[in-house]
Amino acid sequence: MRRGRNRIFFLFITSIICYISWNLFNGTYQISLTNNEPEEEQAYVHAVSAGLPLIHNTKLCSSNKIDLIFVIISFGSHFLERQAIRETWGSMPYVFNVRSQILFVIGYQTGNNIYSDLVNEAQHEKDILYLTIDDKLMTVRELHAYDWLDKYCSNVTYIFKTDDDLFINSILLHEIVRELKTKSDEIDERYLYNISLQPLFNAQLNLDVPTFLFGWAYESSKAERNATMGQYYVSYEEYPRETYPRHCSTFGYLMNSKTRKLLADEGLKDKKPFRFADIFITGVLPEKFNFACEILPFGYHQSNNADECITRIKQSNLKDVKVSKRPLLVCSTGRHTGKNTFPDYYRIWAVLKYIYGDRLSGKRNRDTSLTNAKHFATEPTISLALWTSSYQWAKSNKNVICLNNESSKVYYIPARDLDSIPQTDLNRYKTQKFTTFNQLKKSFDIWCLE
Repeated sequence: MRRGRNRIFFLFITSIICYISWNLFNGTYQISLTNNEPEEEQAYVHAVSAGLPLIHNTKLCSSNKIDLIFVIISFGSHFLERQAIRETWGSMPYVFNVRSQILFVIGYQTGNNIYSDLVNEAQHEKDILYLTIDDKLMTVRELHAYDWLDKYCSNVTYIFKTDDDLFINSILLHEIVRELKTKSDEIDERYLYNISLQPLFNAQLNLDVPTFLFGWAYESSKAERNATMGQYYVSYEEYPRETYPRHCSTFGYLMNSKTRKLLADEGLKDKKPFRFADIFITGVLPEKFNFACEILPFGYHQSNNADECITRIKQSNLKDVKVSKRPLLVCSTGRHTGKNTFPDYYRIWAVLKYIYGDRLSGKRNRDTSLTNAKHFATEPTISLALWTSSYQWAKSNKNVICLNNESSKVYYIPARDLDSIPQTDLNRYKTQKFTTFNQLKKSFDIWCLE
């Protein structure tokens, strides 16, 4: 009897020790669940116990044809940013014989009550990776996204990381990858728009250590020690060195799968990595392996004005590179500074497509395997309550006909078109009879929300 009691006591003490150890080990990454939807709490607990994301598409990269994946850091509430990207620079998955895929990476945030909306969006779009990592832990979130890629997208050679408030010249990136894929062992005299690509080829052929990491390279700079600088202040305890190593700007960087795996594996060994993801992942980690972020020799432009981006794009004369400025690769939108300027994505995209012109048409850019590869949503991917609470500025004051069932509804016009749909367009809809919701949206620039 006494032996049985001792055994029970031993098991109890062992359980307590395991519980405390687990919490200490995972305390950096885990978050308390407060004010969440019941189904979200249940999903979170299950995901953590299984070591999985809350939402992910394990078949995202099931096609062996994918050459490039865009890893886009987003926030749960950024529904319109994601939709704007899907309809603009993320809308061409096959250009110049290069196949790409977009992936939105979202960290966990308590109390926002949008889990059901994210589930709905993910079911329709198939491009959401919703991690259990706190969205404030930017470095950990990005490292875990790369670890997920290693499990489910290891067949994809190139990765371009960026944020959802930026506009990416995805067409140019397809061109760059096309060059890297074509006769990759012939590295001499390789140019794109009169710009040498030899550094990229050299890094690609380095067999000793993966060193393929290119972006808007920042030289070594001093760590901010002034406590009045808010989020940019860094204590000596957090970062003991005086200067940061050379690193890529968070605007966007290109790496191959070998470099991505090297950096992720090394970074995940650190239980409390430096909080600035760009400095840690593209600066501190590469320095351990004696390489650094190199310059991706195309244009990066930071501005609060989309007109400046459009002007830069127009200055890229793709037909006469001798008089052209180097093509723009990344440009910030008004969303980068929190402005309600969602039309920026669409305005820049329209000009970019015009500049490329007929180079985007023709048989060489068609991929017959993509026919019906993605079925667009037949209903909105966000709730009316979320739309009205977050984007009152986009609400129409007019009652118009809802095109889903022609019953009287209130129409909500997205940011790119704040005018009410005219009766002539309603008449045109009745005669054309669009077969998909996507055709309807692109034709009228509207969402009909139930």
